[in-house]
Amino acid sequence: MRKPSPQLLDLLAACSPAVSHLALALRELVLNEAPEAEEVLYSVYAEVIVFKLTGCPGDAFCHINAYSRHVNLGFYRGAELPDPHRVLKGAGKKFRHIRFDSSDDLEHGYLRTYIRTAMEHARKLPTKGPRRKK
Repeated sequence: MRKPSPQLLDLLAACSPAVSHLALALRELVLNEAPEAEEVLYSVYAEVIVFKLTGCPGDAFCHINAYSRHVNLGFYRGAELPDPHRVLKGAGKKFRHIRFDSSDDLEHGYLRTYIRTAMEHARKLPTKGPRRKK
């Protein structure tokens, strides 16, 4: 398992210890399913870890948003994913997320299935050609 980078630890230092722990545990879960995934870090209204599949047409397949009191595991094309457990939240055209309030929420066995399905879906997306000027 990849250790968290110093940059990631610095990013999560802005969060409470409970939220940081939850975000790192979710990161480990994602990387167990996608050890080849690249991580992109940034801070906006939340501390964000984006997971990308190198060379994949869909590129980014999920992200972790660490807020002040909870963490979301988001899926970029989550509206297109099957949701047999009815845990995906959101009303937009594409994004869906699963909210985590405590480490107990990590115990659901179906989480790995959602991550794997998002990866498979991202790999199947058609590649986009270069944009033409109008």
